Amino acid sequence: MRRTRILSMGALALCLALTLSACSPKETLKNVIVSACTALGFIDGEASQEEEANETMAQAGGDVTFPESMDTSEGKLVTQVEGDTMYVAFNGIQNRNTDYFVAASDSITVTGYATTESTNENYQTFKVALWQLSDDSTTTGYVTGSTIYYPTDGTNYSYTITGLTPGKQYKVNISYDSSSFYVTGGLKVQGLGSEELTAIEEE
Repeated sequence: MRRTRILSMGALALCLALTLSACSPKETLKNVIVSACTALGFIDGEASQEEEANETMAQAGGDVTFPESMDTSEGKLVTQVEGDTMYVAFNGIQNRNTDYFVAASDSITVTGYATTESTNENYQTFKVALWQLSDDSTTTGYVTGSTIYYPTDGTNYSYTITGLTPGKQYKVNISYDSSSFYVTGGLKVQGLGSEELTAIEEE
């Protein structure tokens, strides 16, 4: 009986939230499920807050000016390398990877900006993370601690990611957590050791 009452209350709360919310149904459903699971003890609310507090945010500053020869509108993700800098333009994406580049030193600096049509306060950042290619080019591994959050207010933000191995190949992953909206913007990745990019087909 107790379980039936809890399920009934959860269903009622879900219906009310979907009816009253001005957000998209998918975003609302996600938020309601997370709130319900936290209230019922399935998710540790304090742990979630601690994880959010540990997010690494990029700092305001820098600029992204694309080369004149770069057509930033020719695809969902467009890249071009000049000297030690890779320029990346992304148009209406949720998750995309660049090709692999060679790191010149143990760090790279990523400057970026983006905008989104979402007004939900939970989706006002996008993420940049690095993945390293193995020496035999067969596997890719996440670079621990390389995930950086960038606000989607259209302003330039910058962050220097450290802990890389000079001469190794890395790719940049750009992701946005919303399932209903997208981000459009650009990045400038400084610290490349070569102008050559490596494209690896991934299954």
